[in-house]
Amino acid sequence: MTLDVPRDEAGYEADVELVDAVDEVVVLPRPSLARSATLTAIASLAPVAALLLWLTHDTGDWPAVLWVADVVIVIGLVAYWRYRVSSTVVSPTEFVKRGWLPGFVRLRRDRIAALVLVRTYLSHSTETVPQLYATDASGARLFRMRGTYWSEEAVARVVEALDVPTTRVAKPLTPREFHREHPAARYWYEGRPWLSGPVVVGLFAAATGGLVLLYGVLAG
Repeated sequence: MTLDVPRDEAGYEADVELVDAVDEVVVLPRPSLARSATLTAIASLAPVAALLLWLTHDTGDWPAVLWVADVVIVIGLVAYWRYRVSSTVVSPTEFVKRGWLPGFVRLRRDRIAALVLVRTYLSHSTETVPQLYATDASGARLFRMRGTYWSEEAVARVVEALDVPTTRVAKPLTPREFHREHPAARYWYEGRPWLSGPVVVGLFAAATGGLVLLYGVLAG
């Protein structure tokens, strides 16, 4: 017997698995996101690595370039692996969410009192994505699924599988409106420009310092 593989609007295989044997619903993050991130990283870093190898070929410092490239590749492979093993599982008794960033959610389904489903605009775009978050009886957030990583179908399947009272906000919100009107859903780093600004500056300074250090080593 041949089964038709469900596909999304872009023609990719849908990121939803059905595990009938144990009556679970398993959803996976968007596979296109990992592919696009990988291609972007290769397109950005490969020319830089090739140029540095060419510049250091005659000086004999090319092993340092290879060492740095190896470290970057390992970090990229770990991030890719973390993303590929990410999933959300709804079983008859539990909800489990394993994200690609540090963080793991595992809780009994009877703790989930309500769901809120909101659509938010992507930055500098009229396109919207779903934002789903769950609260307990006291209103505290238990988990959140962002449409940037989880497809429309994945979010819909989780809502259907959990089968708890769900509030659906009809009007799409900007990220700022979402953070203001749904503070329980906000992560600690969201909607705080006074925090994200220094972080970005710090990362830029660290990257610049690393390049200066590498140039110093190569220059001898």
